[in-house]
Amino acid sequence: MVMHESSGAGPSLRQAATLPDVLAASFDAFEVIRLLARASEDQVPALLAAFMTAADAAVDGREAVTAAPSLPSGGEGAGAPAAAADTDAWVIADGMAALAVLLGERLRHAAALSLTAGDRGACEAAAEAAGRICQLMARGHDDASLR
Repeated sequence: MVMHESSGAGPSLRQAATLPDVLAASFDAFEVIRLLARASEDQVPALLAAFMTAADAAVDGREAVTAAPSLPSGGEGAGAPAAAADTDAWVIADGMAALAVLLGERLRHAAALSLTAGDRGACEAAAEAAGRICQLMARGHDDASLR
């Protein structure tokens, strides 16, 4: 099972039909990424910096979303990530990358449809943060020596 599916963040993002729903689901997804990154940063020493930087980018994305005028107030918030303590850090990184891709897609789409500059700017800034998370967590040729 993919990390973001078990956290509920992926389905919430996919099902969000309105801008306020996308913003609320995005806020929760960034919080899930932040919590997963912090919980995983000590598992593989070679990934410490990537997980720490991804957690920081998740905070940036979450803060960008909070600037959106259409973000609904209140809400349930993100639940605890569903990653078990013994889950491989690479699996967690893959799940975070997949969630970041989905986040970026939904936020760029929301930005394109936004009627106000505040919502558009918030969505664009949050999408950029999601892109940074994806870059950090995606496996590329550079990390082959780390496996």
